[in-house]
Amino acid sequence: MLLLVLVVGLICYHVYKSIKPPPPIPLPENVSEICPRVKLNDGRYLAYRELGFPKDKAKNKIIILHGFGSSKLVDLKITQEMIDEFEIYFLFFDRAGYGESDAHPSRTVKTDTYDIEELAEKLQIGPKFHVLGMSLGAYPVYGCLKYIPHRLSGATLVVPLLNFWWSSMPQSLLSAALKKLPIQNQWTFRVAHYLPWLLYWWLTQKWFSPFSPNPRETMTERDIELADKHTKHSYIKESALRQGEYVSTHRDIIASFENWEFDPTELLNPFSDGNEGSVHMWCALEDKQILREALLYICDKLPWIKLRQVPETGHLIIHEKQHFEDIIKTACYHVYKSIKPPPPIPLPENVSEICSRIKLNDGRYLAYRELGFPKDKAKNKIIIIHGYGSSKLVDLKITQEMIDEFEIYFLLFDRAGYGESDAHPSRTIKTDTYDIEELADKLQIGPKFHVLGMSLGAYPVYGCLKYIPHRLSGATFVAPLLNFWWSRMPQNLLSAALKKLPIENQWTFRVAHYLPWLLYWWLTQKWFSPFNLNPLTTMTERDIELADKHTKHSYIKESALRQGEYVSMQRDIIASFENWEFDPTELLNPFSDGNEGSVHIWCALEDKQILREALLYICDKLPWIKLHQVPEAGHLIIHEKQHFEDIIKTACS
Repeated sequence: MLLLVLVVGLICYHVYKSIKPPPPIPLPENVSEICPRVKLNDGRYLAYRELGFPKDKAKNKIIILHGFGSSKLVDLKITQEMIDEFEIYFLFFDRAGYGESDAHPSRTVKTDTYDIEELAEKLQIGPKFHVLGMSLGAYPVYGCLKYIPHRLSGATLVVPLLNFWWSSMPQSLLSAALKKLPIQNQWTFRVAHYLPWLLYWWLTQKWFSPFSPNPRETMTERDIELADKHTKHSYIKESALRQGEYVSTHRDIIASFENWEFDPTELLNPFSDGNEGSVHMWCALEDKQILREALLYICDKLPWIKLRQVPETGHLIIHEKQHFEDIIKTACYHVYKSIKPPPPIPLPENVSEICSRIKLNDGRYLAYRELGFPKDKAKNKIIIIHGYGSSKLVDLKITQEMIDEFEIYFLLFDRAGYGESDAHPSRTIKTDTYDIEELADKLQIGPKFHVLGMSLGAYPVYGCLKYIPHRLSGATFVAPLLNFWWSRMPQNLLSAALKKLPIENQWTFRVAHYLPWLLYWWLTQKWFSPFNLNPLTTMTERDIELADKHTKHSYIKESALRQGEYVSMQRDIIASFENWEFDPTELLNPFSDGNEGSVHIWCALEDKQILREALLYICDKLPWIKLHQVPEAGHLIIHEKQHFEDIIKTACS
């Protein structure tokens, strides 16, 4: 009896030893010096690799989920030109148990999903990202669509695995999908599903092969070529499986084919409520592993998933450079389309017959309008810089008697992108300034001139004082904009100036400053208003009357925005609130060396947009700027005939 017990015990021990998975092979102590890793909240580490555009500037952020037996070193080909064009940031990482990422003690589709979310948070890649998974590594993409849809800007499944035990799909279809595989593979996946605790033994026993030894049963000839070239490098295999096959590939199989908490056909469209994004599924028509009809069924049940069927390609489609670039372009297109500003609307061919235009040295044209005294006889030459959303047709009232008395020549022009003036490809305060100087030279108005800017259109006046002070006979700011990110002004003052505006306007200006590439999307999306729609939050009753009378004429708006809102108003906002090369308080007095001239700021005391204290601070730091405070006047002070005449008289005095 004792001998029998001993024999049974030895058999049990051998069986236990043969089916008990080994622990992970320890990683070297200096692993964090070998590759970047981030610590998760549960104490595990995930290893990752970043490529492409800087994440804080990228328009497209794509997390790549490697396939079975692979790692963050997966060899995918994309040109630098395409990365730059679409401004793509790629994040590759070793899924739990692969490479240098710690194993998860009970890995599932859900744990893999939350690993992705936490990795994105730890690396601060932003609130939304695109996930792209390939082959068996695509199952976390289903998890992202189920558990974290609010974090997605899009999702891509490339020849994705099928779990043959999904509950809501036709069993005949799943059975056909399973039978497409070699019989050895079928039994391995059955063991993973029904007896996951036995999988380690199944995959390590020597009696029979758990997978078909003939690669041509699961891969095309081209797949075999691509595998030899891209997926069988020894360094990739060594990196991927360095902690052992059980915690990497074996656990991958179990997580893929165990019972899930959901079925893909039950997923909800994460982009149905106006959220911008898209989901794509790529099907290779010569794929020997994935049943096309099963993917068709999923996309039929979920029509918001776009099925891309690619002829003459096999399972390793993602390693074909052209196909991978097509996959990435498609992933980026929705984001790219929604945030990529449109080109200028072409002007009519006869535009130079419609209005006066002058050609600049860089080939662009500026449209202009001349009023008042002849420029060769005028004593006062004033260049008027129109405000936001306006043009050279800005409606300003002044009597002929006053023009004659002060002998004033007025030059009004469309700033770059407005009206009939060509857009500048990278417009800034500096480019606007030199446009003014070159326009003056081309029209031969003389060596010196006075510049007058109003509201947001006043920022080029700061530019003139900085870059071309020797060309000025004077300068006037009327209710001028404040850039809330000037470096030398007290932050509490700039913060107060920003908070004077409605919260919607504040956020728009923040986007223009911190994320200028996103401004077009911000101003065109439909979820919320980028500006406060109540005019009384930014204008007095009198301002509203003046706006209706002087700035809202349809012909002015049509002329101002005829090339589109992006190259005119939106570029105006960016140029106003981006980082400048200087701070106004650093400006030098252009009239300190006996040069005749003066600089004026006009402050309307009932202005709801401009903080009076900020203008006082500027004039305190620069006492050569004369501050004029006008009671009972609002932001559109320049359209009050009496005030405008006072402004012009002061400029001419």
